[in-house]
Amino acid sequence: MIVPFAVGGPNDVMARVLATRLNQDTGQPVIVDNKAGAGGVIGTDQVAKAAPDGYTIGFVSAPFTMVPAIQAKVPYDTLKDLVEVSKVAESPMLMMVPADSKFKTAGEVLDFARKNPGKLTYGSGGSGSTPHLTTELLGSVTGAKFLHVPYKGGGESIRALMGGEVDMLIDSITSTATPLASGRVKALAIGQAARSPKLPNVPTFEEAGIKNFSVTHWVGVVAPAKTPPAVIAALNAQIVKALRAPEVVQKLSELGATPTPGTPEEFQKFVGDELKRWQQVAKSSNIQTQ
Repeated sequence: MIVPFAVGGPNDVMARVLATRLNQDTGQPVIVDNKAGAGGVIGTDQVAKAAPDGYTIGFVSAPFTMVPAIQAKVPYDTLKDLVEVSKVAESPMLMMVPADSKFKTAGEVLDFARKNPGKLTYGSGGSGSTPHLTTELLGSVTGAKFLHVPYKGGGESIRALMGGEVDMLIDSITSTATPLASGRVKALAIGQAARSPKLPNVPTFEEAGIKNFSVTHWVGVVAPAKTPPAVIAALNAQIVKALRAPEVVQKLSELGATPTPGTPEEFQKFVGDELKRWQQVAKSSNIQTQ
């Protein structure tokens, strides 16, 4: 199982939860292999070029559908060179500011950004990362104008927020549990339909008066495109079974994620819709392809 992100991050942790359960259920060793770099492109490319025999799969996340919108040269075709196996989990995105920020609500953040275009800074783990394009989507639906400050990774962007180097960060709850618990940052809004039991005092974006803004951080499993349909079906069945195991549900919940097992066709449609959405965001935000 190739994870195109670094060891220890939330994607890696969720991949290892799934791999451990697959190992238990199948009796086959499932080895997690981290191939980080280029917003997930390096590892995903290895999956695309692997033998289509079911023994190499990829654990992809939201940048899988975001990177093609901003990178002119991706070494694989997301739709043609890979096939979806199953969505695995989703976790909500949070708008956060430093603990000593003057902003008390998400509405105050957006009011400032609308009245002072380009003055409010936000961090991300780099161009094409989930926090980057999520914030640009927020800007496009609210008319707010932010200044992007990219860092070399998600960890650096979170440390920058805690240190007050940037005004705001929108990232997943799975990535930010520790800084939130430390009290060095505060959450102003959460990107899901209802409040989170983990953060009951944090309003949803809808409650904060922000309409038409819905985005989550998701993870899923893909395989090389020519993998036989029977093998994809078998992999899907094992993943769905694993995601319904009580211990997996509990472990993902502890990370702030909700299991989302489904069919390959459902995941394929989801990926196609996400590709279109982020292409529109990149165009409307005038994000230049690199």
